[in-house]
Amino acid sequence: MQSLIFDAPDVRRVVEHSIASEEQQSKMVRDERTGELVKEEVNVPSVLLARDHGVYLMSNGLPRDIVSDARSFAAYAWGCDPFRDPDWRDKARMLAGDDDFSIALPWAHDLKALIDAGARTVVLNFKDGCVEIAEG
Repeated sequence: MQSLIFDAPDVRRVVEHSIASEEQQSKMVRDERTGELVKEEVNVPSVLLARDHGVYLMSNGLPRDIVSDARSFAAYAWGCDPFRDPDWRDKARMLAGDDDFSIALPWAHDLKALIDAGARTVVLNFKDGCVEIAEG
C-alpha cells in the first residue's frame, strides 16, 4: 500500500470549491451488462484523485476552478508535482503505477472536516485502485 500525502491548504481549496459548486461533473463507469462506458451522475461534493501529468486531487465541482488557460487548480501529492519536482514521473509511477486514471471520491465534506480539525496534511492510502483516507 502506498501513501499519497497532500498539503492541507491545497486540499482545502479543492474541497471548498467542490462543496460550493452547484453541480458535480459526471463520471464514466463501465456498464456491467454491456461493457460499454456510460456516464453516471455524481450527486455529492467530490474530489478527483488523478494520475496523468502528476498525481493530484482536483475539485469535481462545476464550473471548474480554472487557474490558467484550461488548467484547473490541483493539489499535488508530495513529490508528484510536474511544476516543482524534477523526478515526478518516477515518484508518480512508484506511488500510483504507470496507468493514467481518475477516480471520483465522494469525500469533500470528510476531507474538509479533517482539515478543520487541524490536519496539516491529508494522507490517502492507495493500492490496486482502492483508496482510503488514512487514519490520523
